[in-house]
Formats: sequence, structure tokens, C-alpha cells
Amino acid sequence: MASTFLLFLLMLPGASASDPGHAPASTALTAAVSDTPDGVRLRIQASGDVEPGSVEVRFAGRKAVVLARDAEGRAIRSQPLRLPARVVEEGSSADYDAEGALVITLLKQATAQHAGPTGEAQAAAR
Repeated sequence: MASTFLLFLLMLPGASASDPGHAPASTALTAAVSDTPDGVRLRIQASGDVEPGSVEVRFAGRKAVVLARDAEGRAIRSQPLRLPARVVEEGSSADYDAEGALVITLLKQATAQHAGPTGEAQAAAR
């Protein structure tokens, strides 16, 4: 059975919905995938009427979907992604880059299995 997990993310700190009385800005959602020796890195950039805390990333096997919602919770954009390897939630990290994009780093399933339950092999390799 394929493992499935969901990562709720806070996008664009300080971002807000369009001001009342103004037409909502168009929404752009871009996501890029890069392969690293031990993990998979996702870079997600959202703009327009994407609310903070309204971006979800869902993983199933080697597939991921980035989904953005508006202030009312309606899905406004989605971006399907194909991952270069299966990933695991444990050991993942997320941070913002200089341009305000969210960068998520996930361990590959094979790397996590070799690291053992505590990740000791990975910690020693750093």
C-alpha cells in the first residue's frame, strides 16, 4: 500500500488578501522539483490572492500536488508534480528563500530507511 501524507504550509508570511474594494489580483502558483543525493527539494512560489496558511502539499508515492486556496477556502490553483523518488515526511524541512518562495526538503524513502529510526546515519554524514 502506498503511503500518503499531507503537509499544510504557511505561504508568503506577511501576505494578505486583496484590500476590500479592489479587484483580487490574479494568482500565480509555480512549483519546481529538484533531485539531491539524499532528498527531493520543492520550491513553491505563490502570489496574488493566495492566503497565508492556505497552501497544501499532498504526497502519494512519487506524485505531489500543490494546492492554493482563497480566503473562502475554495481551491484557486493547483500544480501537479512528479517526484524523482518516493519521499517520507519524517526528517523534512521547510524554509523561505530570499525571494519569499517556500523551499521544502524531503528525504527520499530509501535514504530514510538506511538512516534508521533516529536518522543517526544522516546526522553523522553532516
